[in-house]
Amino acid sequence: MAKIRRLGVLRDTYSEALIGPVVHDEVVIAGKCIGAAGVERVEQALDSGRLRLVRPTPAERRLTTRILQTSRLHHGEAEALAIAKQRGQLLVVDDKEARSMAGALGLDFVGAAGVLLEAFLEEHPTLEGLEGALMDLSRVTWLSPGVVATVLKVAREER
Repeated sequence: MAKIRRLGVLRDTYSEALIGPVVHDEVVIAGKCIGAAGVERVEQALDSGRLRLVRPTPAERRLTTRILQTSRLHHGEAEALAIAKQRGQLLVVDDKEARSMAGALGLDFVGAAGVLLEAFLEEHPTLEGLEGALMDLSRVTWLSPGVVATVLKVAREER
């Protein structure tokens, strides 16, 4: 969401937006080293409180370890799953294997396109804004044409 300049949509649409230290290090620390797009927006969101860095509890660290031992997920994905599971939070995730693990853990999850749709349904952007956001998202990550079509169909039906 930071890469498409829509990180604020998370906090505007959901009551809170959390990240763990592994994702923080991957996005901010490593991102700075390689000049990744959106790093400054993540830092601004953290500084303003629109995004909150949380410290994993012992139970979350144990669950992270179990996920890492039983999957091919990266540490950041495993930590995000564990934090969402233990705190009863909605997980925002696009990775197919991480979504599968979220389902196995009984977690509610949504992808970036789903976040944009929920924001639209909450009357944040216009239909044109949603279309533009989906186009921007498709420039930074692969989006299934079926997902885009479904999101736009639902959006048009709701208006």
